[in-house]
Amino acid sequence: MTKIFIDPGHGGPDPGAVGNSVTEEFVNLNVSLELARLLRDAGYDVMIYRTTSDENVLADKNADLRNRAAMANRFGADYFISIHTNSSDRPAAQGVEAYVYRLGTASERLAQSIVDSVSENLGSVNRGVMQANFAVLRRSEMPAVLVELGYLTNATEALNLNSPAWQRAVATAIFEGIVNYTGVPTP
Repeated sequence: MTKIFIDPGHGGPDPGAVGNSVTEEFVNLNVSLELARLLRDAGYDVMIYRTTSDENVLADKNADLRNRAAMANRFGADYFISIHTNSSDRPAAQGVEAYVYRLGTASERLAQSIVDSVSENLGSVNRGVMQANFAVLRRSEMPAVLVELGYLTNATEALNLNSPAWQRAVATAIFEGIVNYTGVPTP
């Protein structure tokens, strides 16, 4: 059975980005919980880092990031998906993007499938896949993707990101991107 580790970014003492009265940690958690449900219903084996604001979240940010990857590694995950929302000094910045530790890898192909699905299903600007030296990507032993769903500092995207209906829709789009890449698991 295909194992997927979902990391709802931030939480606990680190709320993440805040924009237009929307806090990142809660958007990340809501989308992650719905994504976990969809994946489980489809037959994937899923572990999620946190199911509340502060569950499992360590006070030391660096230790917490190491712990997220370590949990995924111990779980034996086939794929690591970290869910985030973005912010910018430019209020007009918009769109979905993803980060991987190295381009030209399975991580990049999975990330591209997710970004394309979100863009196609929700009409988000497709900002593509980029390389980044994020701890959760670097320390994960499986293909790992960090998805940025949109910009809290963009008033329109913040309204969407705060909407339960949009959160369910983006979770469904991420799910479809994962299935398009991995195929539906067989029991």
